[in-house]
Amino acid sequence: MRTLVACLLGALVFVGCGGDNKGNPGGPSGTLVATGLTISPATDLIKINGSETFALNAAMSDGSSRPVSGTWASDAATVASVDASGRVTGRAAGEATISGDAQGLRATRRLRVVPDYQGDWRGGWAITGCAADGDWARVDICQALPTGAVSAFRLTVTQTRDTVTGNVDFDEFPGPIQGTIRASGELELGGAFSVSDPELTLDATVSDWQSVTTDNQRMSGRFVLSLRTNGLQGTVRIGGDLRNVAKSAAGAAAASAHTQRLRRALASKLTAK
Repeated sequence: MRTLVACLLGALVFVGCGGDNKGNPGGPSGTLVATGLTISPATDLIKINGSETFALNAAMSDGSSRPVSGTWASDAATVASVDASGRVTGRAAGEATISGDAQGLRATRRLRVVPDYQGDWRGGWAITGCAADGDWARVDICQALPTGAVSAFRLTVTQTRDTVTGNVDFDEFPGPIQGTIRASGELELGGAFSVSDPELTLDATVSDWQSVTTDNQRMSGRFVLSLRTNGLQGTVRIGGDLRNVAKSAAGAAAASAHTQRLRRALASKLTAK
């Protein structure tokens, strides 16, 4: 009986002192603790040489949230580096995981880094090869397009995340173009358009485009320009390389005009035909 009374008295004292921890979710002392960690803002893509400053936010045991300080790290610093303040800088095309540690918890953010293709690119393009079939082959059109000749080139691009739209101009032979940026940073473009003048109408298709910039300022690459016209059966396929193409710069001067030669040659061939 005495033991039972002692137990009851002990229980009453414990309850009277708040021993059930009601209203103190952080622990016996009532101290709040962090139960989760997140990174803000929600950015998951940045450009080469671009930056974003991230912050850590802790979810607390009372349901509130608050900013907290922590330590930052990157698993691929050559792609995206991060400093002690959480400022991340894109270094090269690729992917990296940024992590923040605080109060025994960790939050991570997977980031993709892409080149900055937005802008006005100018320079030249050189013919690397020519193949024709049907009537195009019979009129020897490739003879009018010598390998190695350089002509003017311009590419104007609007970039949204990893997609681009814009216009390409192969020496007064312009048309719309669009594409995406690969994980490697390479730009893939394609387009179809028609160009008419008093002499003839050419239907063009741009394909197999692969170009890249590593510094957001100079671009190299290659493509295939396929042409058709109502006056001839078949297709001519012209391989091209970009030469001295730079953003917002004059680039290389055109040594010759591919499109003008092509139009003159076609006009004469069609007339003779």
